Amino acid sequence: MDLLLSRKKILVTGGTSELGSAFVRQAVARGAEVHFTWHESKARALALEKTGARKHRVDLGSTESMDVFLKEFLAAHETLDVLVHNAAATADARLGSLSEAEWDRVLAVGLKAPFYLTQKLLPLLLKVRPSKVFMIVSRAGLEGLPGAANYAAAKGGLIAMTKVLARELGKKQVLVNAVNPGFMKSRMTENVPEETFQAALERSPTRTISDPEEVAGFLVYLSSGLVRGVTGQVFHFESRPL
Repeated sequence: MDLLLSRKKILVTGGTSELGSAFVRQAVARGAEVHFTWHESKARALALEKTGARKHRVDLGSTESMDVFLKEFLAAHETLDVLVHNAAATADARLGSLSEAEWDRVLAVGLKAPFYLTQKLLPLLLKVRPSKVFMIVSRAGLEGLPGAANYAAAKGGLIAMTKVLARELGKKQVLVNAVNPGFMKSRMTENVPEETFQAALERSPTRTISDPEEVAGFLVYLSSGLVRGVTGQVFHFESRPL
């Protein structure tokens, strides 16, 4: 068995998403001790737990819920090798119809939670050299996405935070990078019109959409000891013209 992540302790938020689940399974198979957060997808969380991963139910839109989780996690663990901010929320609407509650919820899960968890878990990350933080971002954060100002703002904020934290934490050997997994079929995009998928295919040099297993494999590689000097980057599985 390839134990590329042997003795690595990893925490990934949104572990029951398509990408999160693929990463959890692959990381466990590569020898890591994997912890993941989940909120609503109990069946998938239980299935992932059977692989050997450890589940934690957390509402990432609630500081109180995160504090309960953090108290337990910090008491049980002294170090953390890899932190993956994968969780996201959506509440799509044009600006005129977007409610303040929809704005706040998406920004809370997609931007505040990564800030808050990174800040509180930093003492554990600082005990590993190098440790790694990954932000899962989106083309929406670079180009905008009509009807999703909240989601685009959250992802754009993650990209900016990646750049800042890479500078702040680099000398302490905490490597901070972002990964844009590109457009993929998932529960988050299940209601996206077929013409949107076709448009994504047209933008892709390979005429394909992203595969969660491939993106997860790339995250496994980035999380491994083979990568020790890369920070402040945004890696794209992206449908950009060549």
